[in-house]
Amino acid sequence: MSFVKVGFIIGFLCLTACGFQPIYYTPEGDTSVQSLTAQIRILPVPEETGRLMVQTLKNTLNPENISVPKTYDLAVQLSKHVNTDQGILNDNTSTRATMTMTASYVLRDKDGRTVISDSTFAMGSYNILTVPYSTVTAEQATERRLIKILAEKISLRMANYFKTKTDEAEKSAN
Repeated sequence: MSFVKVGFIIGFLCLTACGFQPIYYTPEGDTSVQSLTAQIRILPVPEETGRLMVQTLKNTLNPENISVPKTYDLAVQLSKHVNTDQGILNDNTSTRATMTMTASYVLRDKDGRTVISDSTFAMGSYNILTVPYSTVTAEQATERRLIKILAEKISLRMANYFKTKTDEAEKSAN
């Protein structure tokens, strides 16, 4: 048996021995985290970036499109900052820009109580080219990439909340 196979087996055994469990793991008869995150209604976010954020969140929170009553509301607020003072040439023109997007979000239950209130950010950069169309396309691609990153971070935070809540309910029931 090769060293790689032995290393893989030892690593796998260590992970299972320490109690590692994937966040979406659902034993037989258990309520899955995915069915709980499917209960989140994502409120509309203004502008094109907001529409893209809402769609991405819907796809990450409820990828199988489970039809369940919505008992939570998720409000997201986006802000974007672009710093173009990078990669300065001799003639004082920029050749590189950095974009920072911040998502502030609040999850409320059906009674309107705040369950989670947090924010997260993502950074990306793109080239500023001599052809304006190329620069706009690069900026839009960076924006889409950052929205996807933010949506994944928010989704993981929601899944973590529901996983913790489910685990606590199981411990108190036992």
